[in-house]
Amino acid sequence: MKAMIGRLFARREAGSGAANSSQLTNSDIESYYLKVIAECLRRMLVPAESIEIDVRRSGTGPTGLTAFAGYVRIVRWDPVLTPVLLQNMPVIDARIRKVAAASVILEHTHFAGIWFQATSSTVGAPKTLLGVPAEIVVTSGC
Repeated sequence: MKAMIGRLFARREAGSGAANSSQLTNSDIESYYLKVIAECLRRMLVPAESIEIDVRRSGTGPTGLTAFAGYVRIVRWDPVLTPVLLQNMPVIDARIRKVAAASVILEHTHFAGIWFQATSSTVGAPKTLLGVPAEIVVTSGC
């Protein structure tokens, strides 16, 4: 298996005469990460029509590998689901990283993370602040 993956990701010399069709392109990798993100959000019961997902190359990771980042734009605000989605961004990011880590894709790329965006132009977005800031009070003996 490792030999096959090595052939997929190996850089071919221009004059080697080898076909480049077996190499994964940035588009292939972006598509893979997009499917992972979409599946994770689908399992969290986020309606596909409420979000737009995009994956882009975002530079170079700390280990020198090509880095990719996922972008989720909220296009339809659900008063129950969307706040829960935004509260759980670290959990969603961890789930996506776990799935990516289980595949061989991270041997040759770096996942930079997932970015969420909800703008004031989002359909159904609140126009005023909702709720109040809460203060966490720690008491001894609890």
